[in-house]
Amino acid sequence: MYRGAGTKTFGKLGGFRNLLAWQRADDLADLVHRVTGRLGPGYYRLSNQMRGSAISVTGNIAEGYARGALGDYIRFCEIARASLAELGTYIQNCERWELVAGDELDDFVSLYGETSYLLNQLLRSLYKKRREGTWQRPVREPSPDYEVEPSQPSSGEEVTS
Repeated sequence: MYRGAGTKTFGKLGGFRNLLAWQRADDLADLVHRVTGRLGPGYYRLSNQMRGSAISVTGNIAEGYARGALGDYIRFCEIARASLAELGTYIQNCERWELVAGDELDDFVSLYGETSYLLNQLLRSLYKKRREGTWQRPVREPSPDYEVEPSQPSSGEEVTS
């Protein structure tokens, strides 16, 4: 269901990529990017604010996860939730100003609702782990294997075997 799973970088991301809250937030950021690209010159600031708040959601979930400390993870997920609320305000502005309507608006409302629900569920789970003392620092994930292309000789360099 997550549309970003087919990208080259998806497999190289940390374990946060498996979080449904992160996946929905990423799909929402993709929709924001596509829609705001069409807004006219009078809406540059709105477009930038929407894009910034949308990518802040995914970025903060990922950063909190990667920190490996429960308090940090919770704090960054709370920041992500605040950025999502900011984005929701901008989506409502777009609806009221008739910048987004129809299926596109339905997609916004649906993805926003799913993202909000999943992020709240993630936070609820993290709060419970803190309360019960059941948090276990995530297992250190292995570094992804990156293929490095051999360097190409610059002009004038000899190639030696």
